[in-house]
Amino acid sequence: MKAIPFLSVTGVGVVHSTGGKDSIEIVKDMPWPHASPAFSEPADKVRPDIARLAAYLPAKKLRRVPFYARMALLAAFDALQQAGLPHEAMESRMALVLGTAFSCVQMNMNFMDSIIDNGPQLSSPTAFSHAVNNVGTGLLSLLLGIHGPCFTVSQFELSFAGALTTATALLSSQRADVVLLGVVDEVDSRFSACCPQLFRDGLPLTEGAAFFCLKCETPGLPRLRTLWGADADRGISVFLSGTACSQNGTDHEPQWGHGPMTHALDVVHALAAIHRGETAAVDCLCRSTCGGRGVVVQARSAL
Repeated sequence: MKAIPFLSVTGVGVVHSTGGKDSIEIVKDMPWPHASPAFSEPADKVRPDIARLAAYLPAKKLRRVPFYARMALLAAFDALQQAGLPHEAMESRMALVLGTAFSCVQMNMNFMDSIIDNGPQLSSPTAFSHAVNNVGTGLLSLLLGIHGPCFTVSQFELSFAGALTTATALLSSQRADVVLLGVVDEVDSRFSACCPQLFRDGLPLTEGAAFFCLKCETPGLPRLRTLWGADADRGISVFLSGTACSQNGTDHEPQWGHGPMTHALDVVHALAAIHRGETAAVDCLCRSTCGGRGVVVQARSAL
C-alpha cells in the first residue's frame, strides 16, 4: 500500500466564538495544553468578532454575504496573508476545499421559519439561496478569485479529515499547487434544540472557521497527514475529539462541541505547540457519533 503523504502548512487563520486566535503566530502564546476558557453565554450569543474583514473587502462586496461565509472569509484571508499569498494573486493552480458539518444552518432555519410564517409560496428566496451546503465554497471562490477545483465535504465531525484527504488527493495528483483548506460552522439555538443528539453534553458549541494553506511536503514547514481507521501512535501527545473524548489517555482537555471545528481546532493547537518547540509530534484523533468511525490527523514538526 502506498504511504499517505504529509502536506506542509504555510499559513493558518482561525476565527471562532470560544476564544480563538487569529493566526498561529498568536496561538503560539497560548498555554499548552490549553486550559478550557470560562463561558457565561451560549456560543450563539457570543459570536466571533469579524470586524477585521473590512480591511480585506469593501462593504459593498459583503452586502448579501451571510455571517457563515464572512467567518470563513476572514479566516481564509488570515491564512493566505500568513502564507504570503495575497488574494489578488490567486491563480488557477490554487484549489479550495471546505468542510462543514451543518453548513449555513442559520439560513436553513430562517428559510424553514419563513415557510411556517408565510407559507411555501412566500418563503424567503434569499434564505433559500444560502441554505445549501456548497454556498460557502461558491462565495469564497468568487470573492477570493480562486479558479481551480473547489469542493465541499460534509461528514459531520469528520468533515475536516475528509477535506484534508481531498486536499491530499489534489496535491498528489498535481491538480493544484496550493490548497486552501477550511472548515466552518455556525451555531443556532433552534437547530441545536431540534437535534440535541448531534452535540456533546458539557462542552460548548463552537462557531467559527479555521483555514490552512497547504502544499506538498517541503523542508522547514510543519506537516499534516490523515490516517483513516488508525489509532494514535504510542509515546506522543494525543488530542481527542468527537466520541473519542470518552477515552482515557488524552494530553488535551476536550473543550469543543461536535462538528468539524472540534477536530480542526485541536490541529491548530497541535501546530501551535509544535511551532513553540514544546513537542515534535501530536496525533489528533476524532471518532464520529454515527458508526464510531475514527480518523487521526498527524501533526509533525518540519523535516
